Amino acid sequence: MPVQAIPLALISSLYPLGLAAILVLAETVRPRPRVGVFLIGALVCTLTVGFVVVFALHGAGVGQSSQGSDQYWLRLVSGLAFIAAAVVLARRPPKPHGGPSRVSRAASEGGLFAIFVVGIALYLPSPTYLAALEEVGSTKMSPAAAAVWVLIVVALVLITVEVPVLLFLLAPDWTVPKLEAVNAWLDRHGHTLLLWVVGAIGLWLFLDGLIGLLS
Repeated sequence: MPVQAIPLALISSLYPLGLAAILVLAETVRPRPRVGVFLIGALVCTLTVGFVVVFALHGAGVGQSSQGSDQYWLRLVSGLAFIAAAVVLARRPPKPHGGPSRVSRAASEGGLFAIFVVGIALYLPSPTYLAALEEVGSTKMSPAAAAVWVLIVVALVLITVEVPVLLFLLAPDWTVPKLEAVNAWLDRHGHTLLLWVVGAIGLWLFLDGLIGLLS
């Protein structure tokens, strides 16, 4: 089973912009359908990309051979890419907080279709999400099992949006202050957290691929 996809999916879920968009939409008129449509847009994007990538890898036979050396090479290269990204993050100072993004504000001022498009745009595949899909697509399993794993990965990637949306629909007055506190914490510590997480993933993938190739 591609259990290594689980931590990658959870790391991909650490996306402050998605939470910021939920907060902006929560302050609009008739916010419940807006936050729901935003989540649907994010689901459509992540599910579509997930199924396309995983079944493309399956169709190409990546990781399906008995040796699986191609799978280890992919992990090695992915690890190097993550390590390089961590180095770039370390050299780049964190950006000051500038409030909700223009995209989020445009969504709050637009109709439901605009919000749906913003949900898609904000959840275009990240490197960690693609790495999680690579773990699923390069694991030897049936197409049905691969489809189930795509659903699991997508559910984990969007958990930081799914849970806030569900809480907001059930108890909006309680949820909004809590989301604002979480968003403020991420604004202060998000850059450092992302740096360490990306570096750790890169080292893990690189060593896993290297050990697999040498064994």
